[in-house]
Amino acid sequence: MNSSRSKIIAIVTGFISILICILYLLLITVFDFRSFLNDQLISHSANMAAIFFEIEYLR
Repeated sequence: MNSSRSKIIAIVTGFISILICILYLLLITVFDFRSFLNDQLISHSANMAAIFFEIEYLR
């Protein structure tokens, strides 16, 4: 009876550790992608230019 309880505890602990690893990988992926988006937005605004056009009306 003691041996089967130890196996159950080992299996449950293994599943918990696998779930923590998957959650960690998902969080790292989300934060890494967010940093990529921030870099794209910052570099995009640096390449922007403004065009001014002035019209003078003759009276």
